[in-house]
Amino acid sequence: MTKSTLQADKRKVKKLVEGKNFDFLIMSLICMDAVILGMMTSDDMNRFFEGGLFILDRLFMAIFIIEMLMKIFAFGGKFFKSGWNVFDFTVIAISSVPVASYFIILRTFRLFRLLKYVNKFSRLKQVINTFLALLPNFMAMLLVFVIFIYIFAIISVSLFGDVFVEFGDLGAALFALLQVFTLDGWASNVARPVMAVFPHAWVFFVSYLFVSFLIVISFLMSAVSEIVHREFKPKSRL
Repeated sequence: MTKSTLQADKRKVKKLVEGKNFDFLIMSLICMDAVILGMMTSDDMNRFFEGGLFILDRLFMAIFIIEMLMKIFAFGGKFFKSGWNVFDFTVIAISSVPVASYFIILRTFRLFRLLKYVNKFSRLKQVINTFLALLPNFMAMLLVFVIFIYIFAIISVSLFGDVFVEFGDLGAALFALLQVFTLDGWASNVARPVMAVFPHAWVFFVSYLFVSFLIVISFLMSAVSEIVHREFKPKSRL
């Protein structure tokens, strides 16, 4: 094969893999593979198809490997200069190792490749951009909440740890306070038993809930402010 023929083949493959139809095909195959992987978690489905799901999964894996080889052939060394290409290559490499045939959790890494197609859809891209913009606010709120719950956990161990196993140590107290924060049976399972022994414990739980929800509301207000600022920020004129 001459150099000119090789270059011509590379151009053809590059044109193919950069086309929208090719992207749509791969995205459709990833979605189909996601359905197959979901069905493989069911013993009934595995018995019904008698190994057919595993064969289909391996077929999808082979297609994804061929896709990756085509891109490497078309772009050469430039392939690894793109972060998304490196991400794709890593996911395919992890999910194609032999042990991945037995652990579905490794094969599901392929589904993360759908993230690269977010830029193809403006609405999805807008959601991701908003999420990334709110991430610093969320991390700040999370830091404040961690400090806050840590302090209350120490207080709860000091107050109730000698009587209630839920507050016997710092780890147990943190878990109990997280349950209180989610309002999942906090009154009947956590607060009322403690109040039966310590009648004034309601002050502790009400204070904890009040401050924790105040932190969450502060984050929501900052999130709304950030979204409004992004949506209505004046666009600079050239």
